[in-house]
Amino acid sequence: MKKLLLVALVASAIALLPTTAAANEGSNGKFFGPYSSGSGDSGTCGPDWANDTYKREFFVQQASGTWHVTEAFIDGHFVTLLGASPGACETSSPHGLLIAADQKGSFGGFETGTVSGGTYNPGGCNAPADCSSSTTAFINAVFGPAAVYNVTTFYFDYRAHDKDLVYRHWVNASSDLGGNRGDIATS
Repeated sequence: MKKLLLVALVASAIALLPTTAAANEGSNGKFFGPYSSGSGDSGTCGPDWANDTYKREFFVQQASGTWHVTEAFIDGHFVTLLGASPGACETSSPHGLLIAADQKGSFGGFETGTVSGGTYNPGGCNAPADCSSSTTAFINAVFGPAAVYNVTTFYFDYRAHDKDLVYRHWVNASSDLGGNRGDIATS
Protein backbone atom coordinates (compact mmCIF):
# COMPACT_ATOMS: atom_id res chain seq x y z
CA MET A 1 0.00 0.00 0.00
CA LYS A 2 2.87 2.38 0.87
CA LYS A 3 4.45 1.88 -2.59
CA LEU A 4 1.16 2.61 -4.37
CA LEU A 5 0.65 5.77 -2.36
CA LEU A 6 4.21 6.90 -3.05
CA VAL A 7 3.91 6.27 -6.79
CA ALA A 8 0.55 8.11 -6.86
CA LEU A 9 2.03 11.10 -5.02
CA VAL A 10 5.05 11.29 -7.34
CA ALA A 11 2.87 10.91 -10.44
CA SER A 12 0.61 13.69 -9.15
CA ALA A 13 3.59 15.97 -8.52
CA ILE A 14 4.94 15.37 -12.03
CA ALA A 15 1.49 15.89 -13.57
CA LEU A 16 1.26 19.32 -11.95
CA LEU A 17 4.27 20.54 -13.94
CA PRO A 18 3.04 22.15 -17.16
CA THR A 19 4.19 20.62 -20.41
CA THR A 20 4.95 23.99 -21.93
CA ALA A 21 6.42 27.21 -20.67
CA ALA A 22 3.37 29.17 -21.86
CA ALA A 23 2.49 30.33 -18.35
CA ASN A 24 6.06 30.45 -17.16
CA GLU A 25 6.09 33.47 -14.90
CA GLY A 26 4.31 34.25 -11.72
CA SER A 27 4.85 35.22 -8.13
CA ASN A 28 5.39 31.57 -7.20
CA GLY A 29 8.25 30.81 -9.58
CA LYS A 30 9.20 30.35 -13.21
CA PHE A 31 9.02 27.38 -15.59
CA PHE A 32 11.68 26.71 -18.24
CA GLY A 33 11.38 24.26 -21.12
CA PRO A 34 10.60 21.73 -22.33
CA TYR A 35 14.04 21.04 -23.80
CA SER A 36 14.79 17.90 -25.82
CA SER A 37 17.83 16.15 -24.39
CA GLY A 38 19.58 12.85 -23.82
CA SER A 39 22.32 11.22 -21.79
CA GLY A 40 23.81 7.98 -20.58
CA ASP A 41 22.15 6.46 -17.51
CA SER A 42 24.34 4.94 -14.81
CA GLY A 43 23.22 2.07 -12.60
CA THR A 44 24.06 0.98 -9.07
CA CYS A 45 27.34 -0.62 -10.21
CA GLY A 46 28.55 2.63 -11.81
CA PRO A 47 28.76 2.32 -15.60
CA ASP A 48 25.93 3.32 -17.93
CA TRP A 49 23.30 0.63 -18.44
CA ALA A 50 21.28 2.59 -21.03
CA ASN A 51 21.15 5.61 -23.29
CA ASP A 52 18.20 7.91 -22.54
CA THR A 53 16.26 10.48 -24.54
CA TYR A 54 13.72 12.77 -22.86
CA LYS A 55 12.45 16.30 -22.43
CA ARG A 56 13.61 18.43 -19.50
CA GLU A 57 11.40 20.97 -17.73
CA PHE A 58 12.64 23.13 -14.88
CA PHE A 59 10.76 25.03 -12.20
CA VAL A 60 12.70 27.68 -10.23
CA GLN A 61 11.26 29.15 -7.07
CA GLN A 62 12.61 31.21 -4.19
CA ALA A 63 11.53 30.40 -0.64
CA SER A 64 13.01 31.79 2.58
CA GLY A 65 15.94 33.29 0.68
CA THR A 66 16.90 29.96 -0.94
CA TRP A 67 16.52 29.05 -4.61
CA HIS A 68 14.78 25.71 -5.22
CA VAL A 69 15.00 23.96 -8.60
CA THR A 70 12.86 21.01 -9.69
CA GLU A 71 13.75 19.27 -12.93
CA ALA A 72 11.16 16.97 -14.51
CA PHE A 73 12.16 14.33 -17.06
CA ILE A 74 9.16 13.68 -19.30
CA ASP A 75 8.48 11.53 -22.36
CA GLY A 76 11.59 9.51 -21.52
CA HIS A 77 12.80 6.50 -23.49
CA PHE A 78 15.80 4.23 -22.94
CA VAL A 79 17.78 1.68 -24.96
CA THR A 80 19.95 -0.67 -22.91
CA LEU A 81 23.66 -1.35 -23.29
CA LEU A 82 25.17 -4.81 -22.78
CA GLY A 83 26.44 -5.19 -19.22
CA ALA A 84 25.39 -4.89 -15.61
CA SER A 85 21.70 -4.26 -15.04
CA PRO A 86 20.78 -0.95 -13.34
CA GLY A 87 20.04 -2.69 -10.03
CA ALA A 88 22.84 -5.30 -10.17
CA CYS A 89 24.70 -3.83 -7.18
CA GLU A 90 21.56 -3.01 -5.17
CA THR A 91 21.58 -4.44 -1.66
CA SER A 92 18.04 -3.79 -0.45
CA SER A 93 15.69 -5.49 -2.94
CA PRO A 94 15.55 -8.48 -5.30
CA HIS A 95 17.29 -7.74 -8.60
CA GLY A 96 19.03 -9.25 -11.62
CA LEU A 97 22.67 -9.06 -12.71
CA LEU A 98 22.89 -8.49 -16.47
CA ILE A 99 21.00 -6.73 -19.23
CA ALA A 100 21.22 -7.49 -22.95
CA ALA A 101 21.79 -4.68 -25.42
CA ASP A 102 18.96 -2.96 -27.31
CA GLN A 103 16.15 -3.56 -24.81
CA LYS A 104 13.74 -0.63 -25.01
CA GLY A 105 11.47 1.04 -22.51
CA SER A 106 10.11 4.28 -21.13
CA PHE A 107 10.66 6.33 -17.99
CA GLY A 108 9.78 9.53 -16.21
CA GLY A 109 10.91 11.23 -13.06
CA PHE A 110 12.17 14.29 -11.30
CA GLU A 111 14.88 15.66 -9.07
CA THR A 112 14.70 18.65 -6.77
CA GLY A 113 17.23 20.58 -4.75
CA THR A 114 18.67 23.93 -3.79
CA VAL A 115 21.08 26.31 -5.49
CA SER A 116 23.78 28.16 -3.58
CA GLY A 117 26.13 30.78 -4.98
CA GLY A 118 25.59 32.54 -8.27
CA THR A 119 22.92 35.10 -9.16
CA TYR A 120 19.48 34.23 -10.51
CA ASN A 121 18.91 35.42 -14.08
CA PRO A 122 15.33 34.62 -15.23
CA GLY A 123 16.37 35.36 -18.83
CA GLY A 124 19.36 33.03 -18.64
CA CYS A 125 17.93 30.51 -21.11
CA ASN A 126 17.43 33.06 -23.87
CA ALA A 127 19.53 32.28 -26.96
CA PRO A 128 22.37 31.43 -27.28
CA ALA A 129 22.42 29.84 -23.79
CA ASP A 130 22.58 26.05 -23.44
CA CYS A 131 19.72 24.98 -21.16
CA SER A 132 19.07 21.55 -22.71
CA SER A 133 22.26 19.48 -22.69
CA SER A 134 22.50 18.89 -18.94
CA THR A 135 21.31 20.00 -15.53
CA THR A 136 24.68 21.68 -15.02
CA ALA A 137 24.28 23.65 -18.26
CA PHE A 138 20.86 24.89 -17.10
CA ILE A 139 22.16 25.90 -13.64
CA ASN A 140 25.12 27.71 -15.25
CA ALA A 141 22.84 29.55 -17.70
CA VAL A 142 20.28 30.64 -15.07
CA PHE A 143 22.50 31.11 -11.98
CA GLY A 144 26.03 31.49 -13.40
CA PRO A 145 29.11 29.24 -13.26
CA ALA A 146 29.70 29.89 -9.53
CA ALA A 147 26.34 28.30 -8.60
CA VAL A 148 26.18 24.87 -6.97
CA TYR A 149 23.07 22.68 -7.29
CA ASN A 150 22.55 20.21 -4.43
CA VAL A 151 19.97 17.52 -5.29
CA THR A 152 18.03 16.51 -2.18
CA THR A 153 15.22 14.34 -3.58
CA PHE A 154 14.79 12.30 -6.77
CA TYR A 155 12.50 9.66 -8.23
CA PHE A 156 12.77 7.87 -11.60
CA ASP A 157 10.46 5.07 -12.74
CA TYR A 158 11.61 2.82 -15.63
CA ARG A 159 9.54 0.19 -17.45
CA ALA A 160 10.91 -2.17 -20.10
CA HIS A 161 8.72 -3.29 -23.01
CA ASP A 162 10.03 -6.87 -23.46
CA LYS A 163 7.80 -9.23 -21.46
CA ASP A 164 10.51 -11.95 -21.53
CA LEU A 165 12.90 -10.05 -19.25
CA VAL A 166 13.44 -11.45 -15.74
CA TYR A 167 12.90 -7.93 -14.30
CA ARG A 168 11.07 -5.16 -16.19
CA HIS A 169 10.52 -2.42 -13.61
CA TRP A 170 13.30 -0.34 -12.00
CA VAL A 171 12.85 2.53 -9.56
CA ASN A 172 15.82 4.78 -8.85
CA ALA A 173 14.85 7.00 -5.91
CA SER A 174 16.30 8.90 -2.98
CA SER A 175 15.85 7.25 0.42
CA ASP A 176 13.09 9.70 1.40
CA LEU A 177 11.05 8.34 -1.54
CA GLY A 178 11.65 4.66 -0.82
CA GLY A 179 15.13 4.13 -2.30
CA ASN A 180 16.05 1.94 -5.27
CA ARG A 181 14.04 -1.17 -6.04
CA GLY A 182 13.43 -3.68 -8.80
CA ASP A 183 15.56 -3.91 -11.94
CA ILE A 184 15.62 -4.12 -15.74
CA ALA A 185 17.45 -7.40 -16.30
CA THR A 186 17.90 -10.30 -18.70
CA SER A 187 19.33 -12.54 -15.97
